Amino acid sequence: MKKILAWLSVAVLILSGCAKQEPPAPTPVYGTTPTRLETAVTIGGQTLSALYEQNGSLYLEEREFLLAVGGDSTARLGIESHTMTVTVEDQTNTYTTAIQTMGGESSEEIQEPAIFDGNRWFLPCESLLEQLGYQLFEDTEQNHRYYTAFPKAETLFAGVEVPVLMYHAVSDDLWGISGLFVSPSEMEKQLQYLTENGYTPIWFEDLENIENIEKPVILTFDDGYEDNYTNLYPLLHKYKVKATIFMITGFIGSEHYLNEEQIKTLNQSGLISFQSHSLTHPDLGKCSEEVLEKEMLQSKLDLVRLTGKEPFVLCYPMGKWSDLSLEKTAEYYEYGLFMSGKTFVTGKTDRVKIYRKYVSRTTSLDSFANMIK
Repeated sequence: MKKILAWLSVAVLILSGCAKQEPPAPTPVYGTTPTRLETAVTIGGQTLSALYEQNGSLYLEEREFLLAVGGDSTARLGIESHTMTVTVEDQTNTYTTAIQTMGGESSEEIQEPAIFDGNRWFLPCESLLEQLGYQLFEDTEQNHRYYTAFPKAETLFAGVEVPVLMYHAVSDDLWGISGLFVSPSEMEKQLQYLTENGYTPIWFEDLENIENIEKPVILTFDDGYEDNYTNLYPLLHKYKVKATIFMITGFIGSEHYLNEEQIKTLNQSGLISFQSHSLTHPDLGKCSEEVLEKEMLQSKLDLVRLTGKEPFVLCYPMGKWSDLSLEKTAEYYEYGLFMSGKTFVTGKTDRVKIYRKYVSRTTSLDSFANMIK
């Protein structure tokens, strides 16, 4: 009996040894962490910690990317490759890491693959951002890349009338041309009229979904006066109304004009969109090509550095223009605004010849109501 038990023990040991000698389960293959670049990157006003590069393609860390653009993701780890599915708004993209053999060598080349280094996912950002409608503005002097989403004129739903209103100052301190100063009490009456009569004040950014917006209207304020912060902003906040400020960037911090901290506060409020009103407010109709480019590009650069978003609308100073200035506006901006005139109609109005309705200090509430009908 003892001999039988001994042989059974030996058999168990032999079988156990055979089981231990089976090849181990394959381990998922991880990629190599891409190289971190010194270049800074901002998406939609949110600055990310780093931009990466591998094999000539630019990458962003997946969690930071989704934090900037919204959306969600799911990941699946395989044996030879891994996949990452990213959903932003209504668009879904699936990315695969480079497929590898068990020996570790690539068996299939994938153009701009996703990267997984065993801890973090990295996504090829340029093609994905382009697909989502983000435009690149590169600040070469500060080595910073800004990606901003804004609607292209040719993609707008056509045939929607959008009244664009032109204001300047909101104050009873008439230190300049009195007609430009709308009284804060009248400004409040106008905002109250809009909200009580079903109008939706929007930005130019919102034109992308204009077919879904009931009774849209765009409120614009030229020059960037300090009272836009002290008097206008509390009213916008009270009525939850959006507005656009066209800033003369060369005047930032000067007497009567917004300073940098005020601009940053307004930009972060979710109620103000800053767009360009040139660098020094010249007559663009008399400017040379060199001066036009400086006025348009420097003002764009000044604002993107302050807000993190590329301005894509130019308001012509004093409403003055020339064929050359319109040509340059079309090159550097998506939309250009005149002064008083007919109503803007999406898909029909020339994108660099958009007129506005002038609201002055003497505009009555009845006249205001007729402007936006």
